[in-house]
Amino acid sequence: MRPIKVVGAGFSGLTTAYHLVKAGRKVQVLEKQSRAGGLIKTVRTEHGLVETAANGILNSARFESMCRDIGVPLLPTRNDGRKRFIYRGRPRRLPLNFLDVVRLGFSLIKSSLSLRPRPFETISQWGRRVLGNATTDYLLTPALGGIYAGDSNRLSASLIFGRAELAAHLQTYRPTKAKMGGTVAPQKGMQQLIDGLQSYLENAGVEFIFNHQPKLQPTEPTIVCLSAREASEYLAGALPELDDALRQIEMLSLVTATCFFDRGAARLKGFGCLFPLNQGFRARGVLFNDCIFEERGPAHAETWILGGALDPDIVNLNDNELRETICNDRERFYGRTDEPMEIHLTRWPQTLPHYSVDLERVLKTMPAPPPNIALVGNYLGRIGLAKILERAAFVVDHFPTLA
Repeated sequence: MRPIKVVGAGFSGLTTAYHLVKAGRKVQVLEKQSRAGGLIKTVRTEHGLVETAANGILNSARFESMCRDIGVPLLPTRNDGRKRFIYRGRPRRLPLNFLDVVRLGFSLIKSSLSLRPRPFETISQWGRRVLGNATTDYLLTPALGGIYAGDSNRLSASLIFGRAELAAHLQTYRPTKAKMGGTVAPQKGMQQLIDGLQSYLENAGVEFIFNHQPKLQPTEPTIVCLSAREASEYLAGALPELDDALRQIEMLSLVTATCFFDRGAARLKGFGCLFPLNQGFRARGVLFNDCIFEERGPAHAETWILGGALDPDIVNLNDNELRETICNDRERFYGRTDEPMEIHLTRWPQTLPHYSVDLERVLKTMPAPPPNIALVGNYLGRIGLAKILERAAFVVDHFPTLA
C-alpha cells in the first residue's frame, strides 16, 4: 500500500496524519522547515511562557478525544480568565449604555425575520441591519475584528457565521460539545500538543521528512496542508485553475508581542480586551495570559496583537518602534506606565486569510482538485484550530482514494 503524502507539518498536517493513522493508512509527512508545528511554538523564558501563535483552542469532543489518545493533558480556562472586555472609554464587559441596549432590542424585533446573512453581505452591513449602529461599532466589530483581524466593511457575514454555501468539495464536520467547555490548552503550552502529536505519529510508523521542498506528484494520493499561498505555489503548473483561485485569497499580516511585568504592575483580570477603531489604540487587542491558564507565570504576562487588514504595514516597523507603540497603547489602557521586564516580538507576514466577501466568492467557485488530492487549511471557510481539526477528519472520512 502506497503511503498517503501529507504536505505540511503544521497543525493541519499533524491532525490530518493523525486521522489517517486512525483509519489504518500508511502516511508520509513532508515539511520544508526543520520542525513540526508551523506557526505554533511555545518559548520558555525565565518570566513565563511565550506562545508565538494560538495560546489555546476552543475545545470540542474530537479535540478532547485526540488529546486523550496522544497523552496530552488539558487545562481549562481559569475563572478569572472567563471575563472578556471591550474598550469604550474604559474596559467594559458590556460596552453598551442603556439606550444602546434599548435600541438593540428594537432592532432585533424589527429584523427577527431576516437574521440570516445575505450572500456577500459584510459584517458591518449585517450588523447595522440586524443589531443597530452602536452594537455594531462597540461589540460586533471589535469582537470579530479581534478574532479574524479583518475589516468589518469587508468581512463576510456568511463565512463568519457558517452560512456560506461553499463548493461541495470544501465541506466539513461541525465541532461537537466536549466535557470540558470553553477554551483549553495543554498543561505545558501549545508546543506540548505539537510534540505529543509528532511523537504519537512517529510511534505509529509515520515517516517525517523535514527540510524538504516537496513537488506535486499528480498521480499520488496527497493531502495539501499548507497556507493558501504555499498551496498555490505547490499546485502551480499541475492544477492551474485551482492555483489561480488560491492566488486570489488575500493574506493578512500580524504582530504579537508578549510582555512580562512584575506582579506590582497594573493588570486587569480576564481573558483579554478588544479595541474598537475609534478608541485611539493601534493594537487590535490584548490577552492576559497568566489569568487565562495556570502555570503561565511567574511574571504577569500580556500578549498584544497588532496588524490585520486595517494595519498591514505594522510588520515593517523595527523592534524599537513596535515596543514604543505597545508601551504607548498600554499606558493609555491602564493610565500609568510600567516598565516591562521583557518583550518577545513575533512577526507573521502574509499569514492569515482575510475572511472577506472576496474569499466568499472564491470559495463558492473554487475548482475541485483531482480525486487523489485534497486540501486542509484555515482558508477553506472555517478558521480556528478546532475547525481545522474537523476539516481534517472530514477529508479522511470522505475521500475514498485517501481514506
